[in-house]
Amino acid sequence: MEEEAAAATCEIARLPEELLVAALSLTSPRDACRAAAVCRDFRAAADSDAVWSRFLPRDLPRLADGELSPPPPSTKGLFLRLSAAPLLLPHELTSMWLEREKGGKCYMLSARALQITWGDTPRYWRWIPLTDSRFKEGAELLSVCWLEIHGKILSKMLSRNTNYAAYLVYRIADRSYGLDFPFQEASVSIGGSTTTRQVGSVERRLKRRCSHALVLAEDIEHPQKRSDGWMELKLGELYNEEGDDGEVCISFRETEGHWKRGLVVQGIEIRPKKTLTSNCLACSHEKPSYSLLTTSRSSKEEIFLTDGLTSMWLDMETGFKCYMLSARALQLANSTDTWRLISLTGASRFSEVIELTACYELVICGKIPCKMLSGNTNYAAYIVFVVVEDSFGLATILDASVSVGGSLCTTRQVCFDSTSSLSADEHFVEDNIEVPQDGSVILPQERDDGWMELEVGEFFHNEECNGDVCFSVLEAEDGRWLSKRGLVVQGIEIRPKKSSC
Repeated sequence: MEEEAAAATCEIARLPEELLVAALSLTSPRDACRAAAVCRDFRAAADSDAVWSRFLPRDLPRLADGELSPPPPSTKGLFLRLSAAPLLLPHELTSMWLEREKGGKCYMLSARALQITWGDTPRYWRWIPLTDSRFKEGAELLSVCWLEIHGKILSKMLSRNTNYAAYLVYRIADRSYGLDFPFQEASVSIGGSTTTRQVGSVERRLKRRCSHALVLAEDIEHPQKRSDGWMELKLGELYNEEGDDGEVCISFRETEGHWKRGLVVQGIEIRPKKTLTSNCLACSHEKPSYSLLTTSRSSKEEIFLTDGLTSMWLDMETGFKCYMLSARALQLANSTDTWRLISLTGASRFSEVIELTACYELVICGKIPCKMLSGNTNYAAYIVFVVVEDSFGLATILDASVSVGGSLCTTRQVCFDSTSSLSADEHFVEDNIEVPQDGSVILPQERDDGWMELEVGEFFHNEECNGDVCFSVLEAEDGRWLSKRGLVVQGIEIRPKKSSC
């Protein structure tokens, strides 16, 4: 075996070095480094300037004075220096490096190199020193209702015939607000072609005892955590052909008039798509492995009615009919002003759920025709919901009722979240909201599918019932009308009283 290996090594050694150089020049920087470990002759060819000059871009930009001091001893050393860490260009407003996989050029435009609306107005933005960046300072959003950031770079500075992606690199300061809603709009344009997408700069999480899940629409781009401690948000993609398409323009904006605070911008990064950055800038581009809410059912089969707003299944124990009225099927007070429709990532029976954005008077109502239910059956109705971490005011005690055919069946007091805090604006209210724990106020229970449910009431349905069964949750007449937000409602579930969800 050793003799055969030695013979094979001798055969490789007989190849002319110029032939090895020509072959290795057609590979990649990673392959050349691996080839150098084969044998002494391969190492000489793999480390040669002739090979590594093929991996270096021909049109490297001019760097700031001192960025390559001392000068690298070889072309390979130059490539490794350029791919090890970002290097500043003249004026120190842009950094550049090479990705190690194929030698593609990467750039970051600093916050100072961007066009930030009101960026030079101290009441809206402030410039802060950065200790964990190649740039001296970043931009911190203090308070604006018009968020707009633009960046641009010449396409000829990018590697040719390369797919690129652009990312906003940022972090969220303490006491931030208003960045979760509405979602922002991002766009990338090159050569007259523009792509636009919705993005979410803040991860919104659910307040649950089990693992967190995201409250973001499936078609919304998620922010990702980088290994350098910053966040990055993909703004879009582009394909750079021959570098003759003029400027690449990148934008990030939210201009619907909602006040926001706490975005700290380092810059916009442009790098080849689907490649790893250098170690100091490496970051994961995979979706985070948050556990998602599920859609557990009482039976094996669930069908949706023709309106698409109601689902139905049979209880496994009794065979009686069960229903879920979707959020879209409910009646909500001031729905356009205080609620918004969102998609929950893989977590709901329905394509959309509703989130309470802000209100003082909470009213949720639903109804179902009596004839749709199983006869001579005790039923209970439940609001199925979750609460986001930044919610407040949901410790309010509410009145819940159920009526059948116009006759009131049950009334009770309920509370969505007895641990909910107050809005920051309601300092004049007593600090603690005491929710009785003696059973006089119904509190929510966690379901097997990760959602919460709050029992609105019970009723008996006999076969002679006509009209509708109506459900309501509204402010108690003698209760506190507090500012509320952060309630995410999937719908109202109606099922036989003693069956499990």
